[in-house]
This record gives sequence, structure tokens and C-alpha cells, in this order.
Amino acid sequence: MNIKICLTNRYGYELIAYPFNGGACPDNGEKIAPLEGKGELTIASGENAIIDVPGMGSLLVQFLGEQKLENFHDRACESPSEFDQYEQMALLRYKTTELYWRFPSSDDAQLELSVNDIGTVCLDKVLSGEARRVSLPEFFIPPVFLPSGVDEQESQAE
Repeated sequence: MNIKICLTNRYGYELIAYPFNGGACPDNGEKIAPLEGKGELTIASGENAIIDVPGMGSLLVQFLGEQKLENFHDRACESPSEFDQYEQMALLRYKTTELYWRFPSSDDAQLELSVNDIGTVCLDKVLSGEARRVSLPEFFIPPVFLPSGVDEQESQAE
């Protein structure tokens, strides 16, 4: 099974993808979307890719298969939502924003993204499954390393 990211580039630079398959750093990237053009990126289960948006940073696409982000599911509900019942997962991370995408394992899943004229990555359409914006920590610091006197609620809010 694969996921396909269809990409529309409205930015003033070409977009390059770097496949990090098996965790190895690639020697060079692959042009994925030309100036003012379209392209697509296909990622197999368990693989990752980084799309470089010049001057803005990197978009990480991780196809994590059957893994779940447990804190983002309706575990206490009698009837979980359809989102909770999808078998496959991908995670897209750009700057401090994450997109949690779940989809069925019956066919190749697709998502449409674009990069607008000022370099903002935009979710245009989810063609398979559902996606939710989530907030994951960039760097977790356990409470034991926080200054004394800081209560537990403040440390969790950070």
C-alpha cells in the first residue's frame, strides 16, 4: 500500500522531495513540483519523505501504517467516530503544525496539498479517509527537569 500526495506549486521556487526510506539520508532530492506546476509524491508504508519549501522549511510526511496517536481518538465513546476506525495512518508535520491523516487500507490513499505564493502549505482536499489538525510537542521536557515550585498543570500546558 502507498500514499500519494498530489502537490500544486504556486510558490516562486521549485519544490524538492527527499525520500528518507529506511532512515537513510538521501544523496540528492527529486524535483516534485516545478514553478507554478503540479506534481505528486508516492510513499510506501513505513517510509518517509521531506518536501523542501525554499526559505520556509521542510514538510515531513511519515507513513506510519497501523500506528495510532492514542491521545487523539474517542476511546471513551460507546460508538467511536469513523476516523477512529480507519486502519492506516500518516502524519504530516510543517513548522509547529501537524496533520493526522487516517484512511482505510483497502486502496492507495490520496491527499491534495498546495504551496501558495507566499510559501504556506495548504491542505486542499482529503481524497481518502479523514484528517485532523493535532498539536504534538516539538521537544518534551519531563517535569523532573523543571524548576521547583512549578505545579504539574503548568508543566503539562507547555
